Amino acid sequence: MKLDLRFTIRPLEELWCQIVVALSFLGPIGGDDGICGLDAKTSGYLTDLWKRGFWTGARGDTLLVASQDMIKADKILLKGLGACSDYGVEILGKTVREVGYTLENMRVNDFAIRVPVAKGQDLEYPRYLETTCRRIIDPFLLTHRDEPDFVLKMVMSVDSAFIDGLKSVDRHLKEHFASRADYTLVIDNKEITV
Repeated sequence: MKLDLRFTIRPLEELWCQIVVALSFLGPIGGDDGICGLDAKTSGYLTDLWKRGFWTGARGDTLLVASQDMIKADKILLKGLGACSDYGVEILGKTVREVGYTLENMRVNDFAIRVPVAKGQDLEYPRYLETTCRRIIDPFLLTHRDEPDFVLKMVMSVDSAFIDGLKSVDRHLKEHFASRADYTLVIDNKEITV
């Protein structure tokens, strides 16, 4: 298996891939989950799903919707994290592991994800990114580890305030994946202008 892991400051709605994974807290779209831009780009579609009760953001909630060509990805996978006050690395780890199994079962090998930053947890954010990478990729390793032609491309949309602190995350991930997959990592810290 070959793992192509990328960190970028570009938002989910600007990334080319099969599926974008939008992790969302309980309640209305917005706030700390970082997917307001995705909602705006889809003309408030995610907010409409919340208002109609199709999506709440409760822990474990999963909803797959077509992007209707409003973003660059084909589909949006919404995954609930529960209440923001309960959010932590343990909940995130379990949630993204479920996402990994979902994506692997769907035969998706090119996806993007954004890990939300909860207020007061800025210092833990590199650990959240590392946990996400490890847990979401595990299901793919179980199935495709011995397949040299299988390529998994994962793009993580990261708030620009955290992009410079990714050196330690890179080091830990290289150690973790060294004997498990061919691994490349790209950190995009260039200023994006629209």
